[in-house]
Amino acid sequence: MSTFVDSQVSQNASYAGSIAVPLTATPALFGTLGINLATATTNTRVELSATVGVTTLLAVLGTVTILIFRDTTLIYSATTALPVNALDTLTFTVSATDFNVPTTPSFPIYSAFVLGSGINLANRTGPESFSAVASSN
Repeated sequence: MSTFVDSQVSQNASYAGSIAVPLTATPALFGTLGINLATATTNTRVELSATVGVTTLLAVLGTVTILIFRDTTLIYSATTALPVNALDTLTFTVSATDFNVPTTPSFPIYSAFVLGSGINLANRTGPESFSAVASSN
């Protein structure tokens, strides 16, 4: 039976249109959180969710990618196409699970990054949210 261990939320932008940050090919941090695993026992896992809102400025082809790291280890990535029409908005949400998380150290740091590729003429416009729930057996 699973036991709740900890949960955290990092909210960079609460709603659509609340920010206007250029989407670039350089990964940009939009969420970071630490999970307290001091009470974890066996089969520790962390369920993660990340959301990024992006608005295109011109009708161009490109992608948006979300990267999730535990400390310095990449544990998840997902990519989707940007909308092809100017001023279209995409809200991109991903869910990931980090299985068998080491409990030493007992406070891993999770970080979420966003980046674009192709000829990106788009802005991060919100919402931007990152959350995690840890459990163990």
